[in-house]
Amino acid sequence: MNLIDKELANMEVISSYRESFMAVKRWLENRNANKTFADYFHRYGYKTIAIYGAGDLGRLLYEEIKNSDIKVKYFIDRNGEGIHEIDGIPVTTISSAGEMEEVDILVVTFLNTYDKMCETLARYAPEIRTLSLKEALYEV
Repeated sequence: MNLIDKELANMEVISSYRESFMAVKRWLENRNANKTFADYFHRYGYKTIAIYGAGDLGRLLYEEIKNSDIKVKYFIDRNGEGIHEIDGIPVTTISSAGEMEEVDILVVTFLNTYDKMCETLARYAPEIRTLSLKEALYEV
């Protein structure tokens, strides 16, 4: 990898971290204004959800809504075979998503790659409706 390629890769990493920071900042602003994801899901009639991404943002989303009446049916994660479950909720891989129980919406927690993740998901489970966590953060 030449110097220019390394710099571009570094810029992408920095951009990704900035995107994550801005999302968490917005999340805290929402919480300080007593706006929650449960409220958002109620507004749109979502009673059951799945979370795509069992990393930091996916787990934060789960922690926020776990004591509400919104039911998280499963997580999808590229390491789903190794994680198995989170707090008793199954974790599956994207290739098994089509075999999972139907949900009202799948919340995709990948901030910079939402479109790419949805394209991949459509190959395995084209019937699943998706929502970008980033989009929801600005509508909460």
